Amino acid sequence: MKSQGQFNFAWIFALIVGGSILVLAIYGAVSAGNTQREITDTKIARSFSIITDPLQAGFSDGSYDDVEFGDVTRLNNYCFDIGFGSNKISISTRSDILSEWNPPGVETSIENKYIFSKENSEGKIYHSFSKPFYFPYKVSDLIFLSPDEYCFVSAPEHIIEEVGIAKNINVDIGCEDDENLIKVCFGSGSGSKSNCDMNVYGSCRTSSCNSIYDEGTVSKKGSELKYVSSLMYGAIFADEEMYTCNVNRLLYRTGRIAEVLSKKADLMNRRGCNTNLRSEIAIYGERVIDSSYKDLQSIDYFEIDRQNDLEVCGLWN
Repeated sequence: MKSQGQFNFAWIFALIVGGSILVLAIYGAVSAGNTQREITDTKIARSFSIITDPLQAGFSDGSYDDVEFGDVTRLNNYCFDIGFGSNKISISTRSDILSEWNPPGVETSIENKYIFSKENSEGKIYHSFSKPFYFPYKVSDLIFLSPDEYCFVSAPEHIIEEVGIAKNINVDIGCEDDENLIKVCFGSGSGSKSNCDMNVYGSCRTSSCNSIYDEGTVSKKGSELKYVSSLMYGAIFADEEMYTCNVNRLLYRTGRIAEVLSKKADLMNRRGCNTNLRSEIAIYGERVIDSSYKDLQSIDYFEIDRQNDLEVCGLWN
């Protein structure tokens, strides 16, 4: 009996010790895998800023490219609008255990770009294009990023030409019946509103407008997003919070550029190429830098642009 009890205890002890070693081995392997995965995801997020460099429009009217991952990937984009602010990008990859997605890697802060997207999006190929933003001088290039497919319904010709380089936007006639596309309908005459995922209404009617869609509203999911200029695309592709945050960042940047232009006006005057915009650009900068998204369409950037065009020595081209 004693020998039998010792034998059973030895087996029980061996099972407990063996099980503990197995659990520790699995835990160590998972932890090592998670650490390596987090490092990899963090590197991908950090390289994202470099990947999007070619998307900067520069002196062109826009550019287009794809950002492709090896597998379906979740891109997390969070915006912070204090001062110049930033977009903070992190990457999550699929998980083979416990949950569908791994925790995101370490965030990468991108201060010098304005990335309009959903806060959380999933895809293997992210379509993107960029447009310069003038208010009225060039403020920055805007990057629009989405893994989704879109259909522009009743879009005016100039918008069709602008987005024609972006393969993620279907501008062909007849795409309205494709249920796999997100439908963006332009104007009140673009068909049944119930068939549209969002509607774009133009409201720019001044003599300085090249198109009624130079200013307007994007209506979607109960939100009414006001826009000017190329911000229309930001309102289409981004979540409401992402859009308003990036607009606040752009307005702050607009004000800081006005400060530089004010100093440029002083320099021009000292060198004999006088400009009458010194006080106007200073006042404009003070107003814009203290503004937020809700003030966007009340800022008369057209007027100061006209004044600059009349100057022999303009502050910007």
